[in-house]
Amino acid sequence: MANADALFHVDGLSKQFGGVQALANVTMSVAPGELRAVIGPNGAGKSTFFNTITGLFPPTSGNVFFQGERITGQPPHALARIGIGRTFQITSIFRELTVRENLQVALTGRERRSWSIWPKARTMNMPRVRELLALVGLTDTGTRIAGTLSHGDQKRLELAIALAGQPRLLLLDEPTAGMAAQERLASIHLVGSLARELGLTVIFTEHDMAVVFAVATVITVLHQGAVLAEGIPAAVRAMPAVQQVYLGEAVAPVE
Repeated sequence: MANADALFHVDGLSKQFGGVQALANVTMSVAPGELRAVIGPNGAGKSTFFNTITGLFPPTSGNVFFQGERITGQPPHALARIGIGRTFQITSIFRELTVRENLQVALTGRERRSWSIWPKARTMNMPRVRELLALVGLTDTGTRIAGTLSHGDQKRLELAIALAGQPRLLLLDEPTAGMAAQERLASIHLVGSLARELGLTVIFTEHDMAVVFAVATVITVLHQGAVLAEGIPAAVRAMPAVQQVYLGEAVAPVE
């Protein structure tokens, strides 16, 4: 059943692969404006959770709701059209196109037109393209081939592509994967800044605790496919069960 106060609600979500229980009765409510971190050790079910709530995996049982409407099993392109954007752990961009063309493809897709066969698509929406590049700090890269960007800048481009759909909810799967420590913190602070500026709700998975404590307003801890703990960062960090799962490796909040 949907939670009337939540922007996004997961109710009793389970996923089995053969005899393996990857998710076990996961329930989660995310309020508007939250920056929700979903954390857990390797094999906890974080990626399966993301792939199930975004329609890549059909759930074995349970439901997903957005703005009170059931969206269980809807594919990513359908979710994008109702206000849910997503990025992936492995960067998903058109590497052979320019940075600007990547955003034009995203904007054209939102208008349900074909970028490849509609000539105006290659020159339209330039004010919006420039706005998106400025938002993610890529103003001077528009004519660069996307595949030549640094890994961190490719992640920024992927974020801009997700923002092109004007989402209310942004789902980020390991948004700092593959980055150096300083770059990870800069990237997640950008996400936090954009969330505040644009009024976004964000759910992200992350393995770096410094990144999590830098921006998360609420943390959900998964362990063996189930919710182990949930709450504000300071409370979650102090929970003995969480400390045991992480073998005492949880870090102090980053100022």
